[in-house]
Amino acid sequence: MNRLPTHPEAFDHQARQLQQRADAALSPATLARLRQARQQAGTASTPSVWRRHRWWLATACSALLAVPVAMQFNHSTQPPAAPLIASQNVDADADDSLLFDESPELYLWLGSDNLAME
Repeated sequence: MNRLPTHPEAFDHQARQLQQRADAALSPATLARLRQARQQAGTASTPSVWRRHRWWLATACSALLAVPVAMQFNHSTQPPAAPLIASQNVDADADDSLLFDESPELYLWLGSDNLAME
């Protein structure tokens, strides 16, 4: 038999009723001990190792992340210049066949049988 309510509002109401019954069932002495233990845990005189070193850990992690980012933005290299293929004195209306005449090795390489092996 399923005793869980199907609607969220009914579930919230039932959970609140159970919490109120549980609070009423605790004795004042138990509530006082629980309150005192909670306060002592909040004001512990010796913090844990992780708690003492948390700032050092955060600083080290930040530095490890900041160094590569700074190195990436620190490069002030300029983009490589485009290579000169044709001479500077070529007319604007000249055809592009001069570009292919400068490298006959390209045609030899394209016609070779070794091209399929690469």
